[in-house]
Amino acid sequence: MADIQKTNVCCLDLTKECIDYLQSMDLDVYEGSLGSVFSIKWVHNLNSGRTVLLDVDIPVNLHEYHVFIHDMENPQHREYNSDDHKVKDISSTDSRHLECFHPINTLDLRPFGLNRLNSRFREECSHKRIEIIFVGRENEVTYQSNDNTGYDSRTVGTFSNIDGWNFVNGKEKLGKRVRCVDNWASKTLFEGRINNVKYYREFFLPTKYDGEERVVDEDFLPLLCNEEGGCVSYVYTDSENYAMFVLPQVDDKAGLLKELFEKIIFRYFSEYFPDIEARNWIHGENYLMPDELEIQRRIEAKREELENEIEKLEQDASIIREQNNYLKQLLTESGGNLVTAVKTFLEWLGFENVIDKDDTLKEGDLKEEDLCFDYEGTHVIVEVKGINGTSTDKECAQIDKIVSRRMRQLKTTDVHGIYIVNNQRNVEPLKRMTPPFNDNQINDAKGECRTMVYSTQLFALYSDIENGYLSKESARSCFMQLGLVDFHVGLTSLGVPYNYHHDETVICLELNGVEVSVGDLIFYRDPLNRLVGCKVESIELDKEPLDSASSGRVGIKVDHKVPRNKELFL
Repeated sequence: MADIQKTNVCCLDLTKECIDYLQSMDLDVYEGSLGSVFSIKWVHNLNSGRTVLLDVDIPVNLHEYHVFIHDMENPQHREYNSDDHKVKDISSTDSRHLECFHPINTLDLRPFGLNRLNSRFREECSHKRIEIIFVGRENEVTYQSNDNTGYDSRTVGTFSNIDGWNFVNGKEKLGKRVRCVDNWASKTLFEGRINNVKYYREFFLPTKYDGEERVVDEDFLPLLCNEEGGCVSYVYTDSENYAMFVLPQVDDKAGLLKELFEKIIFRYFSEYFPDIEARNWIHGENYLMPDELEIQRRIEAKREELENEIEKLEQDASIIREQNNYLKQLLTESGGNLVTAVKTFLEWLGFENVIDKDDTLKEGDLKEEDLCFDYEGTHVIVEVKGINGTSTDKECAQIDKIVSRRMRQLKTTDVHGIYIVNNQRNVEPLKRMTPPFNDNQINDAKGECRTMVYSTQLFALYSDIENGYLSKESARSCFMQLGLVDFHVGLTSLGVPYNYHHDETVICLELNGVEVSVGDLIFYRDPLNRLVGCKVESIELDKEPLDSASSGRVGIKVDHKVPRNKELFL
């Protein structure tokens, strides 16, 4: 029996990673190009043209190729060198070549090369073929030629890198924000790539009437849409003779090609790949033995069970995200939305009867504090702000005036003011100023007996309490501190380890009077100032195991690795 020949794949301007993948599939890969982009420097002879020879690289046996892949955004850039463009083998004055004239200093040969490819398609390729195009920016170039006498210059034509492919009508539109279409092909190719897409064109897919409704022609399957619903990627199939995959630019083109070939093309266009098909039919269900078939069914059942479990977990995660949305709003919002988020947090923390003062205002009333509640005999009033920068002295002290009014109104001195700010709310919290108050503002707050809190502290406090490291009761009492709140006030510093061993699970500390025992929790702070606890599993001093230690250089083994150069607390 004769060997089945491999499928020929013509690659035009493809990245090395894409070429490597296709070659790994044992396909016969041709590494071609529609031409280079030449940079031309004009130093002298501005009135004479520069001869430019085409470097289009298309297989001579084009009719034997059934798959064509082109990347419109991966050109070969070259510096023009006249020595590389000398015309050879001149047989007559009808032999023509391209010319470039000043002031043009960049000549893109790809539209010309695409025109040649298209001509050969019409002449030689009426057979089945698949085209895969990574769409790039539109480029239209007018080319000139010169006969070899040097006297007759003429325009060859104006060619486009868009018109050469069999795209449907569309328009230039650049963007990055896309969404999958509700079909399996879209999700297969792009579900994990939505944030790494760049598109240069929006396509108008043909429609037809289905009853009284216009629907997309079934020969066209949209793959990606932009935020406005415009199609930026699609697949077109013409019976069984032709298929075209129109794709956007993505970061991982080789990975996208792998998904496309192995999950779509090899499966639904297998007749294009007789060699691969010949090697794969034996694995079909019809040829499985009973024990293989049983295992295959068990695999499918497990896969379905796992997919159902994942779907339920995703639903649970969505519910939790919705329930905890107010915590994210502590970091992003301002105005009434921020006040509501702070109110929800204070109620979660256990403060009772927290009142949003806006809900009690009557017409003509002066708007003052945002929130108020009573705590252990003290009337607490809260000013909440969301700002793009950091607080001014006036903003920090604004609550003092309201405290004075409430004291007079309630005829008591048991009134306490709290200023809560979501500072630099347009900046990621990890990049914000911490703390967002200067020393004078903090000292003034102590002197005026008020409290200052920033919203990132509240966001971190939630995790500290949920992890069991702090109690709600102790956290509530911290709101009565003067100056800047310290929710970690009960922690004792152990300093920074001077050495680490066993993948940072053994830390070396010099203890100076602070006792550490087996079973204790040692803490460090993560980048958002949340506590992370490590359980002490063993202690050694001079290689002798101890139940506890309070002095000397000791080695402490903990139950998970500790980041280097972090201050530790007990």
